[in-house]
Amino acid sequence: MEKAKISPRQLLILVLMFEIVSAIISGFGAEAKQDAWITAILGMLGGICLFLIYHRLSLFYPDLPLTEYAKKILGPVVGRVIALLYVVYFLFNGSFVIRDFASMAVSFVFVQTPFLVIIALMLVTVMYVIGKGIEVLSRTAELFFAVLFLVSTTGLILILTSGNVDLQNLRPVLEEGWLTVLKQSLPGTVVFPFGEIIVFLMLFPYVNKPQKVKKTVITGLLISGCFIAFVTMLNVSVLGADLFTRTQYPLLTTSQLIEGRAFLERLDALFIVTAIVGGFFRISIFLYVTLIGTATLFGIPSYRKLIIPVSMVMFICSLAMASNYVEFIYTGLRIVRFYVQIPMLFIIPLILLLVGWIQEKKKLKSAH
Repeated sequence: MEKAKISPRQLLILVLMFEIVSAIISGFGAEAKQDAWITAILGMLGGICLFLIYHRLSLFYPDLPLTEYAKKILGPVVGRVIALLYVVYFLFNGSFVIRDFASMAVSFVFVQTPFLVIIALMLVTVMYVIGKGIEVLSRTAELFFAVLFLVSTTGLILILTSGNVDLQNLRPVLEEGWLTVLKQSLPGTVVFPFGEIIVFLMLFPYVNKPQKVKKTVITGLLISGCFIAFVTMLNVSVLGADLFTRTQYPLLTTSQLIEGRAFLERLDALFIVTAIVGGFFRISIFLYVTLIGTATLFGIPSYRKLIIPVSMVMFICSLAMASNYVEFIYTGLRIVRFYVQIPMLFIIPLILLLVGWIQEKKKLKSAH
């Protein structure tokens, strides 16, 4: 790991960037229709519960990343296997995010640009910043967060004052009962985006005030959940439940619908810029933790030596994971959610926590 430190404020901004962007550009909780905003709240609460497990796990070895203390808790052999699984998981998620944002960019902005060119340009930019270290990434996030906050606030105000918002579209609340909402929330919105906070277990050792980590991340999850719920309500209010469930990027469609009713035109361009910049930080975090995990797992002195080869693997994975958008969505919503996310976000952390707790109790007994 590099010798670097980030502040709790920088950690909070990284959490917000990581959690919010992907969730608001996609059809978050679409299966719950007009109750999608409720799934955001339930997902946030579930995500906070998961984070409490992750945070307690990190307290066993606060100076080490997840891939290192997995070896200390489960032993060198099993621990290495678990560490490798998480490295692959982070790598795959990073590839998935790149593919998602590249698909959006090619569909709406760079229509004539080859798909692999967009992915390559995004990765090269990420590689450059990652090469400078986590401190530079955190300071860059601070700068862009202020810009994105201003742009997002302006856009949301324009949508609210456009006259297209109809709160009747949010009714009837819980039309199909709590069961449908709970099915969408568990594991759906708990896993994405809130459960993915597990990647920050790789970054906690860098925080210069570790005692503030718990409060900072929970604050980030609360803000993210409320913001996602608000944007989802806004999308349903403007589009209606039927169009909301059918459109690929609801917030983009909402932005396009209010053109001519606001003093600013081409709000969809603002949306695309905001999404790509926010996606940059999400990809950067996934790539960085993959590099740190790989370097610590194989005893490589500097993660920077791995930037090019690991980025190439991520590039290839992002192209090869699906042949078209339908297959890509099916992979993300069905295969990955149930066969990858649930073990990596629920089962393995609980096993690590249980074994670590037993080991801690044994140490206390032997000390007495």
